[in-house]
Amino acid sequence: MVIRRQCSERRSGAVAVETALILSMTILILFGTFEYGRLLMDWNVLNNAAREGCRYALVNNTNATINTDVTSVVNSYMGPETGSFSGLTITVTGTHNGVNVPNVNNLVAGDLITVSVSGTYKFMNIVPLFPMPTNFIITSSPTMVCEGAS
Repeated sequence: MVIRRQCSERRSGAVAVETALILSMTILILFGTFEYGRLLMDWNVLNNAAREGCRYALVNNTNATINTDVTSVVNSYMGPETGSFSGLTITVTGTHNGVNVPNVNNLVAGDLITVSVSGTYKFMNIVPLFPMPTNFIITSSPTMVCEGAS
């Protein structure tokens, strides 16, 4: 009986060490999954906001304030997720007869409008012992075809 008691006491220390190792690895994987899921969610929000900005630019390309309006539309679709990005830039360009033009007010049917949204993604760094990259630039540039005349 004394031998079993000594074995179980020694074993309890090994169980504590094994639990600490397994638990730490499980927590790393769990937090890494959360961070990766957040990255994908913010990337999807950025893509959708750029697409909505491009749709708005297609419909309203004759407005004199199109760049400001598209910026407002993109920021409203981004919502609070704009805080996940630093240096968020939004540009509206067009293509007329294969030539890029910065002014989309004079585009006609068949011309292309591109809205580019770009920003540096900020990781939360919730994964202990593994620093995340500091410069992770995400860009979305949907291009759509004007269907009506200006």
